[in-house]
Amino acid sequence: MAIETAFTIEFGNLSAQYNITSQVQSFYVTSQCNLAEIGTSTGAMTIKNFTGSFTPNGGGTYENIDWFNQAVFINGTTTVSGIPTAFNLFHGIISKFELTDNGTTSTVTISFIDAFSAGGRSETTDTQTYLATASEAVEFFYENVVPSRPAIMPTLGGTNTGYVCQVDLLTDNFDTYSSVAGVGTSVNETIQTLITPVGPSMLMPTTIALVSPTFSIQLLDYTMTRNAANRTTFIFKDSTVSGTELPFETLRTGYEDSKLTNNIEVIDVSSAITITDFNATSTTKYGQRFRSYGQVGFYTGTQMRNTASSWVERFGEIVFAPISLTFTSTQMQSAANAAEPFYNKLLNISTAMWQPAEITYTPTGCPEQTILALIKGRQISATPAQAVITLDLVPAAQYQSFILNDQYLGLLDQNRVA
Repeated sequence: MAIETAFTIEFGNLSAQYNITSQVQSFYVTSQCNLAEIGTSTGAMTIKNFTGSFTPNGGGTYENIDWFNQAVFINGTTTVSGIPTAFNLFHGIISKFELTDNGTTSTVTISFIDAFSAGGRSETTDTQTYLATASEAVEFFYENVVPSRPAIMPTLGGTNTGYVCQVDLLTDNFDTYSSVAGVGTSVNETIQTLITPVGPSMLMPTTIALVSPTFSIQLLDYTMTRNAANRTTFIFKDSTVSGTELPFETLRTGYEDSKLTNNIEVIDVSSAITITDFNATSTTKYGQRFRSYGQVGFYTGTQMRNTASSWVERFGEIVFAPISLTFTSTQMQSAANAAEPFYNKLLNISTAMWQPAEITYTPTGCPEQTILALIKGRQISATPAQAVITLDLVPAAQYQSFILNDQYLGLLDQNRVA
């Protein structure tokens, strides 16, 4: 039986939700998750407005919608042998509404961003977290428990203190410390100054539940590697696939130097202690590529030394590696049933990002090669005909940690930094 893909598109807030799947002509969603940063998701959809139902003050179903107080939910199912499995492709906040109307035909383009990009633009009120775990600090910055203060996150029809931010741990938590006020002018700037440079670590927005509402975001620590309970290795092949293997259509390769770092400075925000490190071999080969983090919420000197060392040891080399991989929902129709759970996880925002992928391909005029990469980004564009999925990749050897006896991440000097 073929693996089928279906999407459901809704918008709404705590007051009401509306299913507009049949009116959507196309959509795309792009997600990115980078080291020492808060990941982002953006996208847009084009909607048929032939009956004027979306025209403001036009007398239609959605004429009085306050579009900028609405969430967007793009969910779906993958189905094999008549059994559907659900996934959450994107949850976010409407950021733009554009109406095109020539008097005969009309369309609406709605753009959207993830909830933490929306809320992260808010002013930071207090950066003196003192000793707190990273998850506690993140929740502290985004939530609001003081009724006299404005909400940080979109309330979606709720109150300024009624929403919840939930940090889901994909690795161990870690300690942070800040006794300094006024770090950063916006919430996201503050977090990307104090919290995510520790390690370095990273955050990835995922889902919205219209209860309170609740906004979820994932946290990865300095290992940069999901724990066993949250990690899935995806197997891609450019030839005939079987079992759990996934097909792909195109593979782009090139030299990865976006994070090349061979000289670094990290400064503790509370003590102003500075630690530097450099990779002599790398600076001799490439010249200096300097990186500085000036107000970081370190708790220990060990954190500082390990953070500096991680950058110059992991990212002191320029390597040739996969850059992106593309496949389609049409291709998945000919994959084996056993591949469906893996395909489903790639479509789910909570299980797709920062996962290892083993890719087997045959370059022109060369023997077959197998390489381990890491998924750091994902773009999905869809029409009623098919969905096209593009995965942005980086070398697993630099971006993953050694795991003893692991089939993919446990080979010294082969697929990881030794």
